[in-house]
Amino acid sequence: MAARTGTWLLLLALFAVAVSLAAGHVAARLAFANGVNVITAATVRSVGAGLLLLVLLQLRREAVLPLPPAFRSTMVLGVLIAAQTVCIQVAVALMPVTLAILVFYTYPFLTGVAASLLGDERFTPRLAVALVAAFAGLALVLGVEPQPVSVWGLAAAFGAAVTFTGAMVLTPRLAPGLSTPLRTFFMLATTAAIFVAASAATQAFRLPATEAGWIGLAGLTFGYALGIIGLFLLLPRLGAVQTSIVLNLEPVVVAGIAWAVLGEALTPLQIAGAEIVVATVILFQTSARQR
Repeated sequence: MAARTGTWLLLLALFAVAVSLAAGHVAARLAFANGVNVITAATVRSVGAGLLLLVLLQLRREAVLPLPPAFRSTMVLGVLIAAQTVCIQVAVALMPVTLAILVFYTYPFLTGVAASLLGDERFTPRLAVALVAAFAGLALVLGVEPQPVSVWGLAAAFGAAVTFTGAMVLTPRLAPGLSTPLRTFFMLATTAAIFVAASAATQAFRLPATEAGWIGLAGLTFGYALGIIGLFLLLPRLGAVQTSIVLNLEPVVVAGIAWAVLGEALTPLQIAGAEIVVATVILFQTSARQR
């Protein structure tokens, strides 16, 4: 009983991660509408996440220096997260945002396949049905319709899914001797270093000139920092497959926040899609606990 309660608390924490990431996405809309560009947003949010985690490590009295030999392995994760960020932004630039997001959300399916190939979890019919149902629900939530699209845009969105899948399945395997917070810090520090270097090389870094831009940038940084840190702290406890299933809720939460805060209307089909995703996640977790 105590173990089941503990697992549900972890799942509740993961839902909070989805909410935090979703809030960051909504704040990003405000930031981008007020002059913040992609390189600025990526740099500030990754640096912010690294600094927040550094504070956590200080509170835990866990030293960052000298760098342990396993640090090199965590750099792979940082590169994957940076690549995922770049790929999804390229996809959004080349094709409709909703379609780019939907293609990106093939990563739960890819995670299930990868975890099965690595021997972490069996790819069961129950898992397959949950992944298909969640994906169908997301298609309704996002309001995606058949339309001509850029091949390069599709490739970029799928690349984002592949790189994020890599980060999900490799996180528990790389640098197992490091504590989870320290491994996550090195990962995020690598991502931050990549975007700081990119900002310097392109000279495209621009801080917002309006109050609304600063509010949006602060919101997306705070939401991303809490979300990405929580995600990679919880991932080793819950596993890549279970984590990816719950993260299907993120676009649903984005739609809910946009409706509540921005006044964006939801169609009956979007509401039905949201219900399908939520029901799928709950039923999958419930059946998993009963096994």
